[in-house]
Amino acid sequence: MLTQPAGKAEKRFYVERPEGAYDKVSSIPEEYIPLLLPYAGVYFERDEYCDILSQHKQVGPFSFWVQEVLASESFVLCPYTPIHTWALHFMYNTSLQVELYDNQSFELVERECNLFNLMSDLHKVPMMAGQRLLSCHVNILPDDIRELAKLHPGLSSLANLESSGVSGPLNKYPYHINPVCNYLLQQSITCRHIGMPADRFIYRCCLDLFLNFAQQHRQLPIEVNNVLHLDLLAELFKLLVDNPHKNFNSAMLASMFDLSVAELRGSFLKYYAISLNGFIRMTKMIMVFELLTKKSISLSAIAGAVGYDNWRNLNRAFKKYYGCELEELRRAM
Repeated sequence: MLTQPAGKAEKRFYVERPEGAYDKVSSIPEEYIPLLLPYAGVYFERDEYCDILSQHKQVGPFSFWVQEVLASESFVLCPYTPIHTWALHFMYNTSLQVELYDNQSFELVERECNLFNLMSDLHKVPMMAGQRLLSCHVNILPDDIRELAKLHPGLSSLANLESSGVSGPLNKYPYHINPVCNYLLQQSITCRHIGMPADRFIYRCCLDLFLNFAQQHRQLPIEVNNVLHLDLLAELFKLLVDNPHKNFNSAMLASMFDLSVAELRGSFLKYYAISLNGFIRMTKMIMVFELLTKKSISLSAIAGAVGYDNWRNLNRAFKKYYGCELEELRRAM
């Protein structure tokens, strides 16, 4: 829907939608087909001002969105939600100024994340010809996050936030898209599952994104330059991501990186907003999820591959993490 105030086009941009029919994949231009997520519904718009590709997956209380806007001409993008919601937003590729109200604006900075309280208002984001917006966000109703916090106490710092009757960030300071959030978002947008497996996987990624943001919110705002051992932490992060099959523990890793256990754990938590053991568990569970697609590999072999002494112990840990059993997920793949 376009209008022409002050000689500049405005275009409504849905950051949430009521339930409705998605566009047919056959209607999507060929150049966008490689970007489509197999588990998501898709909306596409093209006119003389821009292309808008929006992909969406509803999983439980989480409404997961990946959106791209490519401006052909200068215009004003008008983000809009038909309902009051909270949006955990991750900004990529560019920085943009958002005019929330006549006397209030906010800058969306590349590689920053914020938790927004979004009222059912139209806001304005000027875009220049050739500019490209790429963002991911996870919407949730405020009451739903309070219910989730009863199951996941790590979310309590967010559940206790009070939202006013206006749109804007709930966090006092913006937070960086740290490597753990980036890892989870990459896992989400490269996920090739559909049906129940996709539901379980994307739900857990959304939950972990909120848990990570909640941990950042509990910590005082930190400057990256003030975190000790950044080079070692980056090396450690890569080691864990590349080797989920190895049985690392804090003492072993502290010895490898010539740090005390307390120093290693403290620096890891401060920079990555997740405990060292929590991240090791995350990488192992993601590896197990993918190994289950290879039906020729027995559950016992999968358990051994990620360092569990038997598949029953792995099954208990997996069910606690993803909410389903190994065999249940394998049958759905």
